[in-house]
Amino acid sequence: MNETGPQSSFQTRMEAEVGDTLDRLQTFRARIWAPVLLGLIMMFDSWDSIAIAYVMPSLSKEWGLGPATVGSLISSGYIGQFIGAIALGALAERVGRMPVFVSAVAVMGALAFGCALTPDYRLLFAIRFIQGLAIGGALPVSITYVNELAPTESRGRYFAMFQWLCMSGYAAASISSTFIIPKLGWRWLFGFGAIPLILLPLVLITLPESPRWLARRGRTEAVRRALMKLGGTMISTGVPLEADVQAADQVQPVPVTALFSPAYRSRTIVILLLWFLTSFATFGLTTWIPSIYVTVFHIPVADALRYAAMPATLFLVATIGIAAFIDTVGRRPFAIFGTGVAAVALAILTFYHPAQRWLLVTLIVTGQLCISMSSLIVWPYTAENYPTNVRAVALGVCSSLARAASMLTPLFVGVILNVGAPISVVFAVFAVFALAAMILWSVATTETARVRLESL
Repeated sequence: MNETGPQSSFQTRMEAEVGDTLDRLQTFRARIWAPVLLGLIMMFDSWDSIAIAYVMPSLSKEWGLGPATVGSLISSGYIGQFIGAIALGALAERVGRMPVFVSAVAVMGALAFGCALTPDYRLLFAIRFIQGLAIGGALPVSITYVNELAPTESRGRYFAMFQWLCMSGYAAASISSTFIIPKLGWRWLFGFGAIPLILLPLVLITLPESPRWLARRGRTEAVRRALMKLGGTMISTGVPLEADVQAADQVQPVPVTALFSPAYRSRTIVILLLWFLTSFATFGLTTWIPSIYVTVFHIPVADALRYAAMPATLFLVATIGIAAFIDTVGRRPFAIFGTGVAAVALAILTFYHPAQRWLLVTLIVTGQLCISMSSLIVWPYTAENYPTNVRAVALGVCSSLARAASMLTPLFVGVILNVGAPISVVFAVFAVFALAAMILWSVATTETARVRLESL
């Protein structure tokens, strides 16, 4: 018996054969097209998620918003993401990865237009919340799908290809904001988030449901069709089609509580802590740094937007380096290095605010870039710690916790600035969180590079 429900030997054999087939696949559609297409779409998930940070200096002046109100508006989207990640992650285990992903992206893109056209704070707050439901659900489901297609020996590089495109949305929004907002206005930055609507038909035409998910459900014919769509040969389990129905009937919905069963409890607690700690610091810096540059350090808006774009741009370069070595060096060394350097940079900012602008910006960029590296690693690390039948649920729960941290961070920083407390308090909290994450990565995690998903 599986910890999360009955698992027939038929399903186990088919999952193993699907894994072997995917490892052997060398087709363009499986090895290149799938992560690239989904990565391009999820680029605008990142764009939509972070756009609010770059429009806020202009929007808050236009609408006359104070720090606390700004914090609540930034948090509204993350509240939606918190709910959407759990709900849609669980739904993806029931109905499949593709239906949930496509629906979430459609809603996300449509509401980008709504954000661009909103006339006031209250409506934007509501739209950002609803859009957040879709943004929060699309990311863990897409990451689950990509990990379930990835070959074992190069899973890190495969996922990094997707993640590089996905995370480039932050850099694209950052860089674009420096000329879109001054020339076209902040509404256009929201509006460009609707671009994924153009790409969705390609997903429906070219990509199948996850073969691993179908195998776990015991659907032999659907598995064969999915592998053929990816350019692979049909698997042959020698099991009559009637067995498909019996095996599928055995599959039970996976509750969130399964993550805390004896088999997964310790790893779940550690992984959840890693998500919360790194997300709190990462999103806190990303969402507030443009405004902090302007309101605390009195840097002009145009310069602040350029400085805020630097970490996201450098992150894209760093991701290429990570992708080149993540399958040989492993996941943990990159995460330990990133959190450690971030803790040092943020600790310096706690006690010292250099008068030289270049040194101030260098310390902030270093802290933001390095903690972001750890946030990158925690996605594939989580996917590699859970089997197929709980992977989407695990990623959904972890992603929702990240969204909870993202929701709390704007409120935390907003309150600190609103009451007139020194910015050192903000940097100190972020430094402590980065240090705690480094300690956890060092003493409470195990390496998952090149571990077969079927062995989990």
